Amino acid sequence: MSHTSLINEVRNKISGLSKELMEVTSRLVQFPTVVPPGYIDECVAYAQSYFQQRGITTTIHQHVERKPNLCATIPGKKPGKVLWLGHLDVVPEGDHAAWKHPPFSGKIAGNRVYGRGATDMKGSCAAAMIAATVLHEIAQGEHPTLEVWLTADEEIGGQDGAKWLAESGKFQGDVCLVGDASGGSRDRPTMELGCKGGMATVIKAQGVTAHGSQPYLGSNAIEKLLAVIPHVKKIGEFPLDVPTELEPVIQASIDFLLEDPSLTPKQRDGTRRLYHYPTVSLNIIQGGVKRNVVPDKAEATFDIRITPGCSITRVRDRMLELLKESGVEGITADINTGRGGFYESPSHPAVVQFRKTIQLVLGKEPLMKLSTGGTDGISVHHIARIPCVTYGPIVPGVAHTPNEYVTVENLLNAAQVFAAFPLVYTKE
Repeated sequence: MSHTSLINEVRNKISGLSKELMEVTSRLVQFPTVVPPGYIDECVAYAQSYFQQRGITTTIHQHVERKPNLCATIPGKKPGKVLWLGHLDVVPEGDHAAWKHPPFSGKIAGNRVYGRGATDMKGSCAAAMIAATVLHEIAQGEHPTLEVWLTADEEIGGQDGAKWLAESGKFQGDVCLVGDASGGSRDRPTMELGCKGGMATVIKAQGVTAHGSQPYLGSNAIEKLLAVIPHVKKIGEFPLDVPTELEPVIQASIDFLLEDPSLTPKQRDGTRRLYHYPTVSLNIIQGGVKRNVVPDKAEATFDIRITPGCSITRVRDRMLELLKESGVEGITADINTGRGGFYESPSHPAVVQFRKTIQLVLGKEPLMKLSTGGTDGISVHHIARIPCVTYGPIVPGVAHTPNEYVTVENLLNAAQVFAAFPLVYTKE
């Protein structure tokens, strides 16, 4: 069978599996794998059983109790190894009253599956499970070996999931397809070359406690914190040293986001600055113990995101300068630069071959862009040293929200692309 005929047979087979795709997604959603605590053992047991019933070999790699990481292997006759990576943990569901369907019901309604994790990213995991099964049944090994990894803890940095797997040498391969993304529509597919990195920052203020009736005898830590916050937010005005080869990808990413007609003028300005300056979000403030006690401690937690390829050290150093310029005493900063984000060059062979895959399967050249959020690709790229491309069925704007859902169209597109990539990929 010719290469093109094999891809077409795989595509056609998956086209008839829309019901199974939705049912598997629904079943995965029904396991409440919320972090914390992030226990995914029951969900993994279901996925393992699914693979084993179809004659696919699986292995478990576990660092801590109740957080197993599952690897399903489809042996191939051709050189190389392709990894597919996804996570089974989900963020908290929030107020159940905000959901029109119970968040862990996995409700199938029309062409959608609803529930926490449906789009981020159990739908993607279901698509990979079906893709691997079809490849196993049809391709007869005419591809490099494929490993499908379903992991823990992505929502908290992959501590006992992808990060631990990378650090312990469990990830071995030539290319990794990360399924944690929005792949656009069939008419306008997209792929991601990487993602931003985070600079988690906690600003702490130290004061002196006193009775609330005599505040002048103390030093109010909350007021110190409020005074320094505007200086911290100035980091959002610091120009980033963006790699030249990323400029076309960044412009495409911005143009793509600006197509949203609901954006306000202020939001459009923010979008235009999104990759050339850090984004700064003050997300947690803590301080005070009682109404009549002057607080001696307070802290603010910031989520600061930086475009991959830019120097996080420069951003950190500028942050320390801003804190000094504030003149507020008793301020300390806990700045975690981590490994930053990652990106693959637009000319990297893995990128070129994945673009070809999408074009063959969906009939359109994909738009290349960068994710604003982080993925487990950071650990795979930086620690395991495996190049990553990112594509998946995530519906834009619904991840982490009430009434989260994924569509059957997105699931079908993703499963077809996931199954075809090992057939297209050639180790160079």
